[in-house]
Amino acid sequence: MTRKLSLSIIILCIIALVQEFGFSRLTLLQVFPDALSVFIAFLAVRHGQKTSTSFGFAAGIITGILSGNLGLNMLAKTIGGFLAGYFHSPEDSHATAKQKTRHFYGAVLTAEFSAHTVITSGYNPLGLSLEYRIVTLGLLASLLSLILALIANRLFLRKSFAD
Repeated sequence: MTRKLSLSIIILCIIALVQEFGFSRLTLLQVFPDALSVFIAFLAVRHGQKTSTSFGFAAGIITGILSGNLGLNMLAKTIGGFLAGYFHSPEDSHATAKQKTRHFYGAVLTAEFSAHTVITSGYNPLGLSLEYRIVTLGLLASLLSLILALIANRLFLRKSFAD
């Protein structure tokens, strides 16, 4: 196992714990920012669709075990990672840092909205209509995750996209 892969797995586990015991408590209309979607989107832009799909699956397993909703979380995060992989910017693509950052934000929105759609389609504790849960709450969750991605980019990721 390479050093980068080991580090990514450790970071995934830490973010999953922070997500489950931290960010999931910061709710607004029963939605919260998803740090895992931000991390999966980062992996998608940097390493491609296979990596982001695999890490999405692993993130779904971890959060599913922690939340007690294993199957739905695995499916949601895997789909989110797969779709975010379409924003991959290969190292030899000559994409500027600004373009890579835009890809990252697009990947965050895509990963979070698709994962939220899958989860809300299968889980409805409040008895809300499907359209409301997908459109309104899905867009709100995506917006909260995008804000988290903006903060993460300013604090941690800016140098990664400058490569």
